Amino acid sequence: MAFSREEKIDYQRSIDKLLSFLEKKENAVMVLATSSNNIPMSRSVLVFNDKLDLYFFTWQHSRKYAQIIKNNRVSLCKDKVEIEGTAKILGSMKSEENRPILEFMREKQPNAISRWENKSDMVIVRIKPEFACVDGYYIGDDSFLEYIDLTKQYAFRTKWGS
Repeated sequence: MAFSREEKIDYQRSIDKLLSFLEKKENAVMVLATSSNNIPMSRSVLVFNDKLDLYFFTWQHSRKYAQIIKNNRVSLCKDKVEIEGTAKILGSMKSEENRPILEFMREKQPNAISRWENKSDMVIVRIKPEFACVDGYYIGDDSFLEYIDLTKQYAFRTKWGS
């Protein structure tokens, strides 16, 4: 993705900024956007992060599940942070192979997990981020957006609205 007037910035600092955002409990609920057959949808989901691996759970018969099956390109956002990535359905919350993820999720949000883990057909979804907007800020009179290309391990900022 090319932006006009992009300026390279410190990649690790931008990653640290994204991780700091994801670790804050008040940022656990984000808006997930999915799309299939030219029909976009957005809804809030409870997101669990293990560094840059992002997880949420959903009902196997939901529209978001069906859309992810057809098109696994997804986006999450909250405030100034936007994350684009690839979703993978890992399977049942009750499966033995997903137990470590479920326990990790339980540590972060025990009430949410206890409420949903025994419902039938609940699945865990993992999102691997590929691109993110991690901040918007001003330097003098100029406004900037800060981006991370996680596949290229490259961070940059670009003037916005000029």
